[in-house]
Amino acid sequence: MKSLENLTALEICREAAIMDRPTDGKLTKRQREQILNAVAQLQRREDHLTNTAIARIVRCSRATWTQIKGGCYSGNVDLYLIRAQKWMAERESRTAAPSTPYVKTSIGQLILTVCRRAWEVPCIGKIITPSGAGKTAALHEFCRVAGDRAIYLAAGEIFKTKYGLIQELAEALGMQVMANTKSAVLYRRIREELARFYAGGEQNPLCVIVDEATTLSPPALNVLRNLHDDPACRVGIVLADTARLDAELHSRAGIAGGYEQLRSRMGAQYILGDKDEIKRADVRAVADSVLDALGHTRQLDRHSYEYLHELAQMDGKLRNVVHRLHAAHHVMAAAGREPSYSTAEIDYVADLVGHERKLDVVPPAIQAAARKAS
Repeated sequence: MKSLENLTALEICREAAIMDRPTDGKLTKRQREQILNAVAQLQRREDHLTNTAIARIVRCSRATWTQIKGGCYSGNVDLYLIRAQKWMAERESRTAAPSTPYVKTSIGQLILTVCRRAWEVPCIGKIITPSGAGKTAALHEFCRVAGDRAIYLAAGEIFKTKYGLIQELAEALGMQVMANTKSAVLYRRIREELARFYAGGEQNPLCVIVDEATTLSPPALNVLRNLHDDPACRVGIVLADTARLDAELHSRAGIAGGYEQLRSRMGAQYILGDKDEIKRADVRAVADSVLDALGHTRQLDRHSYEYLHELAQMDGKLRNVVHRLHAAHHVMAAAGREPSYSTAEIDYVADLVGHERKLDVVPPAIQAAARKAS
């Protein structure tokens, strides 16, 4: 084995066996329990991950997934659990930064403002930000504050068709959706439930937040517009995604007349361009929140904050800050050292998150651990 000082951050983590890989073979009883527990934890955190949604992801019926969860499925359980495990691994590596609480940034506050306006007017709102700018966290925060007056739906990997949207809406409203129920029947039931919420204008309407909205088909987008236009419902709608959504809504492809009717109903929007600077105050707020969660109560030095600010201007934005700090924590822990989150440490772990290093410096803590190991 090479000296610890000569190992990359990725190699240190591999040596410490902290990177799990999906299983391809037969599962043990313990592995089955761990996968089911992991899926259940995701479902508790994210309301849109219903049993129906998970069943679609692992490519089985809802009834089959219910039996698997209950331990009474007589078929090949491992087939579906391995699919679930791989999906969770891919999902984590593709989009998920380590879990942190909502942080009040200027970006988040503007997103919340758009959501509140879409809800209170009500109108259709549009939120466009690069990936990693904190959009999804802010949308979840709005739904938490709005309580039962807001629904969060993540289109993307879960649904995109008209029927898929109607089914997700129905389930989010607490309706039991039977197999093969016609979309017209479900739509009518949704409309009746939303009208009950609105009560002829005596109560706040429901606000439907749709994240990753670019994936929605034209008929699905029209369903949302119809619910918004319905005087009995007056639903507030927020469509959120990256710049692809803005391009799609200005395209005429796939729908007669384009999206002019949808755009004309937009009364609130926030657009953060790919080249727009992420503010230093936002970077510092996110960094301090992550450090607090990691048990590091001291502020970083000026150079570290500046380095993190540079990372936040790259693809990945604020998510880069979260990933780098967690990576530094993992690498120092694997080396048996307390992290200081210095510029050298933050740079040293670049390869662990798919970035290039800017400095040719081995952190003093790694050098000290190497001397101790030798």
